[in-house]
Amino acid sequence: MSSSAHSQPVLSLDEAFAKIARAFEGYEVRTAQLEMTRAIHRGFAEKMPVVVEAGTGTGKSFAALVPAVLTGKRVVISTATIALQEQYLYKDIPLLQKALGIPFTAQLVKGRSHYLSKRRWDEYLLVQAAPEAFRTWAATSIEGDWSELQAQPTSELWDEVRSDGDDCLRERCPHFDSCFYFQSRRNLAQTQILVTNHALLLMDWATSRQLLPPYDFLVVDEAHQFAEYATRTLTLEFSNFGLRRTLKRIRKQFAQVEISRVAVEQIANQVFARVLEDPSDRTLELERLDLAHLHQKIMALQKKLLSLDLKEKEQGKEKSEKNLEGAVSLMRRDRLADILAGYLGHLHLLMNPSPEWVSWQQTEAHRTGTKAAFLSAPLDLAAQLQSWFFCEDSPTSVWTSATLTTGGSDPFNYFRAQVGLEPQKALELKFSSPFNFKEQALLYLPRHLPDPNQASFNEQVAVEVEKLVNLSQGRAFVLFTSMGAMLQCYEALADKLAWPSKHQKQMPKRQLLEWFRSTPNPVLFATSSFWEGVSVDGPQLSLVIIDRIPFQSPGDPVYDARCEKLKKGGDTWAWFTALALPYAALRLKQGFGRLIRSHQDRGVVAILDPRMTRKGYGKTLSQSLPELRIVHGLDPEVLKLYFGE
Repeated sequence: MSSSAHSQPVLSLDEAFAKIARAFEGYEVRTAQLEMTRAIHRGFAEKMPVVVEAGTGTGKSFAALVPAVLTGKRVVISTATIALQEQYLYKDIPLLQKALGIPFTAQLVKGRSHYLSKRRWDEYLLVQAAPEAFRTWAATSIEGDWSELQAQPTSELWDEVRSDGDDCLRERCPHFDSCFYFQSRRNLAQTQILVTNHALLLMDWATSRQLLPPYDFLVVDEAHQFAEYATRTLTLEFSNFGLRRTLKRIRKQFAQVEISRVAVEQIANQVFARVLEDPSDRTLELERLDLAHLHQKIMALQKKLLSLDLKEKEQGKEKSEKNLEGAVSLMRRDRLADILAGYLGHLHLLMNPSPEWVSWQQTEAHRTGTKAAFLSAPLDLAAQLQSWFFCEDSPTSVWTSATLTTGGSDPFNYFRAQVGLEPQKALELKFSSPFNFKEQALLYLPRHLPDPNQASFNEQVAVEVEKLVNLSQGRAFVLFTSMGAMLQCYEALADKLAWPSKHQKQMPKRQLLEWFRSTPNPVLFATSSFWEGVSVDGPQLSLVIIDRIPFQSPGDPVYDARCEKLKKGGDTWAWFTALALPYAALRLKQGFGRLIRSHQDRGVVAILDPRMTRKGYGKTLSQSLPELRIVHGLDPEVLKLYFGE
């Protein structure tokens, strides 16, 4: 697995930071940042995993990048958000390239579906037209990445022409030497620092390391989200959309199996129609769903495909054309058969439930219709993730975030259990934020509001939000745990507030942030996507309101099944202490972290859930936050001390 394209630079950590300090006027090496850097450097040298919680303002990206660069070997940096990827690529890495004087390269790694396939594009043009702007881009693009386009192509067009591993000839393709996707991969082989996302990193391991070049070291930033991404990556899906695409390709490429294909289509339409009868129902009622019949028809179609004698089609052709056409037909046939095998395996799991998996059905509205799907997810990811990231031949890894610990005598226990890291197998460190929260922030915990389960709670939240926003003169994030509660509060207050306000469904996230940063005294009503990965410095954001404790919502099939599994273990409250409470603590820390982003920031965080003061676990959650002043009443004179100008 080792990558040997880069040699070890001769530069110590002290020398590196001395160069950084000389390169940037006013730069100060923070103690926590230097200690974190030394720990990561040690972990890389001793091939030992490192787990670090580094509070906001620690400078964790620099702390990870410096030892990564100094290894001289290939390092993958994985993040959960585009914002952090951009910080690494366009801010931190260029600064280090300038300061250190060590030549090293960095590149963003994107998934295959971002790239145009020249062969599939040529085939598309033989049978149908394409928009002129797209044709011009396809003819002139250097990288073939659809994100270069000002207007995104339709999904129907892009599905036909994008690079697709199930329809790739590799070296047999006439465009292989100039292929956009493979050119990007050839560039990766010459790059030291690869920046990617959790989903692609996990998919690389799930596909037996086919997506990334060999690398020696791994830095997982925003590691608190990693287990959630792993669940998504390992979740099996069998949908009407996916099956329709597969059957369309079979119809287009192998007319010889038309009877078997139609048989699958007919029974599948009946099965998915039953799912669509009640879109709100997630339960699998196998007696209503003729999955066994569908399994039988798909197996028959697969056998028909594999029995085709494809050589007969090639008689009378030139040898080179004959070989290429034969290669294309065989490749397409075998990959379509593999896709059908995946469907068969998933259907078998649905019909023969395992205690280690949870399965459910769901529907989702799309522009082209309603997607109906069967999904299955593993309940315990620890063993799988351990075999990928913590075995003897795994790359040495660093796991870091501003929120990894959940308190107690073993604060990293929840995170370790999620990713399969055994106790005492890693170097674990926790660095508090350098900000003075006692001076910079105030925590408001009202005691007078009704319990969140009472019908009047949302109405009373709106009243409290109005009071707080008027005291802060806008400049507020109002964060909710559900879309319904957010819309209800916004609708109750939009016409009352003297300050400009928007909610997150009115604009794309990036545009909303631009609006918030540029609008005087704004108020933004938002849900989960704004609880983390969002930074607004200065007095523009002086108030963060959280409507209730962010427990994971009941109704999520995977979460509910994991809770039930813990309940069966004999401990009635194990689900709460092992899953619900740690999850809420991390989410609460993330939401709180939107407020103080620099030494100059001041403001108020208001958590309107009265359980923070009425329940014993409320005290536990309060202790997971930075130590700061807590008040239970709205004293305007006190609040003004924190709202600033």
